[in-house]
Amino acid sequence: MISNRFTEKILQSINNAFELLWKKQIPAYYKIVDSIHRSSTHPQTICHLLIKGVAICEDRNSTWRADMNDKFTVVNNFGNKHNVCFFGLFDGHHGVSAAELTSVELPVLLLHQLSRFDPSYQMTPEEQNIIESFHTVFREEYIAIEELFSSIMKKTKTLKCEYENIHKAFAKAFWRMDRLLRLGRKEVSRVRWSGCSAVTCILEGNIKNPYAERRIHKRVSVAESFPSQMMPQIISGVLHIANTGNVQAVLCRNGKGFCITKEHTTRNITERRLLQNGAMISSNEPHGLLEGQIKTTRGLGFHGNLKLKKSIIPAPHTISVPIDDLCQFLILATHGLWEVLDTKEVTALAMTMFQVYKETCFVKQNKSLPSKEPLLFPTNEPSNTKSESNIHILFQYKPESTKCVSTTNSKENVSDSKCSNSQNAQTFPSEMTNHDLCSEKETKGPTSANDGPKDSSEKEKESCTKNFYEGAAKYISHELVNAALVAGSRDNITVMVILLSGSEDQFLT
Repeated sequence: MISNRFTEKILQSINNAFELLWKKQIPAYYKIVDSIHRSSTHPQTICHLLIKGVAICEDRNSTWRADMNDKFTVVNNFGNKHNVCFFGLFDGHHGVSAAELTSVELPVLLLHQLSRFDPSYQMTPEEQNIIESFHTVFREEYIAIEELFSSIMKKTKTLKCEYENIHKAFAKAFWRMDRLLRLGRKEVSRVRWSGCSAVTCILEGNIKNPYAERRIHKRVSVAESFPSQMMPQIISGVLHIANTGNVQAVLCRNGKGFCITKEHTTRNITERRLLQNGAMISSNEPHGLLEGQIKTTRGLGFHGNLKLKKSIIPAPHTISVPIDDLCQFLILATHGLWEVLDTKEVTALAMTMFQVYKETCFVKQNKSLPSKEPLLFPTNEPSNTKSESNIHILFQYKPESTKCVSTTNSKENVSDSKCSNSQNAQTFPSEMTNHDLCSEKETKGPTSANDGPKDSSEKEKESCTKNFYEGAAKYISHELVNAALVAGSRDNITVMVILLSGSEDQFLT
């Protein structure tokens, strides 16, 4: 009788509310006002040529959530390589176990895959022991299936480059992580185990354009794929990103925000494989609930429910994009932010908060502002062409099977892609950063952090600049979390803000 009166969504809301009240054995009059200032902020200190400051802010959103299921990971000198950083953000569903294990083990699995084709990626003895402990899990028959899974990926017709192995490493790492979660470690439910959405990034710095010598031969094919964009002469770095589920990343370049991740939920019409595989999607919701439980269509875990797991696959969307001196910041955030704010709103808020923080700092120091124009808005100089506000794809994988369908068009312009909650948002890479110890240097060409001795005044100035960007990253991440709370978010919220070298160029003007 009850199921006939209420929709699956209403029943789910009733169950969630009951569980929340059951766990919160506190009189209501103690919780009349829930302060939004309980968010915790975690600054990160990382040495990278392209990164000026990194900070993560998280909030449990105690009004709606009894537990915090979000996890994040930041690894400096990933694989013992200078100017290579790893960033990961994991949004747990129905518990924190999957997100917690993934945040620890997925970076190791990815590093192991990278080291197999690139010896420059080195593993520590501890990381090697972790891989060896899983030897009995990945048997020959599993490896055969894994090879089939990674071989069905097809690259887009953009540029033929060396990034194919990196994308295969992402795919295999996600596949193996999902297999490890099938062991059920730390799971307490007998019916429905936890799962997580994930976004992972590798930011490589100090990389020149590997196609400069072949630009003449490739000019025609590149122009056909991206008629409105031009190849940059120098690439300061490359961002490799992989995501599954509803965790998104936004990159701001020359004042424009781009979401380069793909939303894997029932609202994404390209996820039609669900219906082809016999999945049930409730029809009484705007975009429906998969098996009447969840909107996410890709992710890691979810093994407790065999029927649900049949539809939720661990196949990531992967893409590589160049990072140059026009790139200003990267934002990674869990569903709690994107359910109430879209790409354009988040970009505008971040730029505004940066400007507010800059003005506040100069007022405190009783110094005049170096520029009356907003810090992160694009300049209007004649030299700025339309292509400077766009990006191009260096490499991209397209899953092409009934288990791993494409979510992109191989010939579509990146600026036409959709973000998770934006109707007209443009797509672009995202993710985390840390502090650059060479923050006072020009970034028109990546240079070493130890080019020569510095006097005390230079060190003091460098320290002040470093502190400024660290404080700016903390301020922006905290304000974005608060904005999501005020906007009515009902989920855990975690925001990672990475200020890139482009923000320094704007700061010095």
